[in-house]
Amino acid sequence: MTGATIDIAALFRLHHKELQGYLCRRGASPELAADLTQEAFLRLLRAQAEASVKNAQAYLFRTAANLSVDWARRQRYLPAVQDSDAALAIVADDAPSAERLVISRQEIAIIESALNEVPAAVRFVFFARLDGMTFAAIGKRLGISPNTAFSQMTRVMVLLQRCIDHARGNGHGEKI
Repeated sequence: MTGATIDIAALFRLHHKELQGYLCRRGASPELAADLTQEAFLRLLRAQAEASVKNAQAYLFRTAANLSVDWARRQRYLPAVQDSDAALAIVADDAPSAERLVISRQEIAIIESALNEVPAAVRFVFFARLDGMTFAAIGKRLGISPNTAFSQMTRVMVLLQRCIDHARGNGHGEKI
C-alpha cells in the first residue's frame, strides 16, 4: 500500500452520524442508513489495504451514495419477481472454478487459524457483525461502546487481510 494509513476508527467517530444523515436524506431508513454506513467503512478499509485513498471522507460519501443507488435498483427490480432467488439463479452462473475453490479453501483455513488466535470477545464482534448485528447491538451485548466494537472489527479485518497477503507472499501476517 502506498500513502499514509487511515485511522478508520477516528473517521467513524467523526463522520458516521453525518454519513447516516446523508443517506437518510437520500431516502434510506435509519436502519438501512446504518447498514450502508458500516458497509462504506468496511469498503474503505478494504480499499486502504489495496491502494492509497487520498480523501477518505470523499471516498466514504461516494461509496455510500453508490451503495444507496445499488440498493434502490435492487429494490426496484427484485420485488416484481415472485421468487427473486430463482430469478437471479437463471441470470448468470456464478459457480466458482475448481482453482477458485482450492484457493478459497486455503484462504478459509488461513482465516480460521488467524481467528483462533484472536481473543474471544473480539472474535464475537467479528462473527456478530457477519451475522448482521449492528455495532450498536454488539456493543450493548458486550457492554462496550459501538466505537470500540467497530475498532475491534477493524483490527480483525486488518489482521485477516495481512494473513491472506502473507500467505500470497505480498505482506506480513501479525497477531492482534
